[in-house]
Amino acid sequence: MNFRVIIFIIPLLGYSQNLNVSDITYKGNTFTKDYVIEREIQHAVGTSLDSAIAEADKNRLINLGIFADVKWKAIPLEDRSVILEYRIIENDDFFVIDKQAGLTVHPGAGQKDSTLINGMLYLRPKQRELPRYGLVHRLDKDTSGLMLLAKSIQSHTILTDLIQNKKIKRNYYALVHGDPISGKTINLPIGRHPKNRLLFCVKEGGRSAVTHFKIKDRYKNFSLLDIELETGRTHQIRVHLKHIGHPIVGDKSYNNIKIWKNADPTELKAVTDLNRQALHSYNLSFTYLDKEFNFESEVPSDFAETCTKLEK
Repeated sequence: MNFRVIIFIIPLLGYSQNLNVSDITYKGNTFTKDYVIEREIQHAVGTSLDSAIAEADKNRLINLGIFADVKWKAIPLEDRSVILEYRIIENDDFFVIDKQAGLTVHPGAGQKDSTLINGMLYLRPKQRELPRYGLVHRLDKDTSGLMLLAKSIQSHTILTDLIQNKKIKRNYYALVHGDPISGKTINLPIGRHPKNRLLFCVKEGGRSAVTHFKIKDRYKNFSLLDIELETGRTHQIRVHLKHIGHPIVGDKSYNNIKIWKNADPTELKAVTDLNRQALHSYNLSFTYLDKEFNFESEVPSDFAETCTKLEK
């Protein structure tokens, strides 16, 4: 099955941006980041970046057997007031998107454009014909990492059936306050918050929700958790971790911790500077039409740098 990797840049109006070209190494069906080309390209709004990649480099990639095609595009949206950048791996049936934090997935009451779906509809208008534009699952605006988008009614049906039957493995990293004794399974129902309809909470009569986690790393005042979702309720990881007393660092909706015992200035600044919730979807794996797929995403630099500044 051939994949191609596309990276979209939606730059500020009239702004030129430098970026490093990086691509994905194909190893079986696992994609990991590998800096094959190291080059800075400068482009302006509306220009295609295809011409900026030397033909020799393209041939080098193809000769390495990594993938068939690399394309760079500047996508115009109605609102170009923000920079949106995300990586897409696609085959004939689905897209795997590596979403940046701060990018809303689809238009809603609070945001009509400059969403991931706006960009996808520009790339592939046929997505309009699919339920939920092909979305199989979503990520919150300030969560980074991998998500799935189907490209046809058939693939949408198959993938949504897989996720509903808990056959798509979804793993996340979360940096949380405190020090859980050990990994555990949280099996607690989630429903709308009685006082704030934009939030959720653990409550009787809510929808079944199951979250598994283990400890990946420990710090003096924080822990890095490796999480596996069994169900996928809205805000599930964030709500479950808050409920057990270990809210996610930077979560503006479910974490009201501003200061903590034994905090030092470097640690305080690192957490404050992150400016988003420390939650990253790093792995998706599943079997689709008898083929095994495993997709990996590196922890973003802002998340990783925050961890390096925490005292152990």
